[in-house]
Amino acid sequence: MEIKKINNKVSIFWSVSLVLLYSLLMAEYFDKVNKEVISLQDIDISIYSSISTFNFVITILIVFSVWLMSSFLFHLFAYLLNGDIEVNFRCFIKYTGALYIFPAFGFAISIYLFGNLNLPQVDTLEFLEVNKTMAIIGWVINISSLLAFFFVIPIVKYLYKINWLEAIGSIIIPIGLIYILSLFFSGSIL
Repeated sequence: MEIKKINNKVSIFWSVSLVLLYSLLMAEYFDKVNKEVISLQDIDISIYSSISTFNFVITILIVFSVWLMSSFLFHLFAYLLNGDIEVNFRCFIKYTGALYIFPAFGFAISIYLFGNLNLPQVDTLEFLEVNKTMAIIGWVINISSLLAFFFVIPIVKYLYKINWLEAIGSIIIPIGLIYILSLFFSGSIL
C-alpha cells in the first residue's frame, strides 16, 4: 500500500486521541500508585487529592510536549540527512501520534497488574523495589515505549525516502543527544 493511501486514512484526530489516551493512562497509573503508597503510609489522603489534579494536568501537558518535540527532532534530523524530499510536519506527526497506541497499551496492562498487587502495610517502598510484579510492570512500560520508537524508523524511511541507516540515525541521534545533555546537566547541577 502506498504512503499516500495510508496518509489519507490516518487522521490527525486519531493521533491526538491516541496521545491523549496515553497521557490519561499514564497519569492514572502514577496516581493509582501514589494514592496506594500514601494511604499505606498513614498520610492524610485529602492533601494528595488536590495535588493529584495538578499532576494529571501536568502529565497531559508533558506528554503532548514530548510528542511534539520528539516528532520535530525526528523530522528535523530526517530532513537534514536527506534534504531533497520535503515532508509536511503535520503529516509526520499523524504517524508518530498513532504509534502512541503501544505505550498506551503498556500503561493499561500496568494499571491492571498494579491493581492486582497486594501491598503490605509495613515496608511498602522496600516491597515495591523487590517485587516481581513491579519489575514486570517496568518491563511492560519500557518495551511498549521502545516499540513506538522502533516503528518510527520505517515511517521515516518511507516518508523521507531515505535508506535504513539514515532512518535509524534520524531517530537515534536526537535520542542520544538528549541523553548526553541530560547526563551533562544532571552531573553539573547536582
